[in-house]
Amino acid sequence: MSLDRAVSEIPLSLRDVLAKRLVEIILGTSERDAVPVELAKRIIYLWRQDQLESDAGIKTLLEASVIVDAEATAGVLRELGLQEIYAVLRG
Repeated sequence: MSLDRAVSEIPLSLRDVLAKRLVEIILGTSERDAVPVELAKRIIYLWRQDQLESDAGIKTLLEASVIVDAEATAGVLRELGLQEIYAVLRG
């Protein structure tokens, strides 16, 4: 299963919580350059467009949060019952 397909299958009822939790992981890093600049720009753009809960927004947040803290990301996905998403992320 591709990441695009896996993200598209995330229930709408979980997207708000998932987006908020992933943003917390990303913003919680003490490493200033943890997220590549282009990825950070994409997150800011999607936030400004109120699209963090869209497929593109969730996918972008997942990509960034795995870079910042893969274990915390896996924990959030497990907690929300979305562990198959993490399996897809890991390849």
